[in-house]
Amino acid sequence: MSLIESARRTIQRHGLLQSGDRVVVALSGGADSVALLLVLRELAASCGFEVAGAAHLNHQLRGGDADADEAFCRRLAAA
Repeated sequence: MSLIESARRTIQRHGLLQSGDRVVVALSGGADSVALLLVLRELAASCGFEVAGAAHLNHQLRGGDADADEAFCRRLAAA
């Protein structure tokens, strides 16, 4: 079973998102949150919900690395 199908079944089984729902994805820039955003974008139309946006918070704790994460998240959200 693909990751997309597994996510679809989990969302449906647990009633996580309903038709008409809007969701904002917390996006750190790490592999897990990027995967979540891409999976939800893939499922949105067929499941009837909308990915309304992605939110990233730069805590400015890791200097240039944190700034790079923010820039990456901005580019990904815009794409």
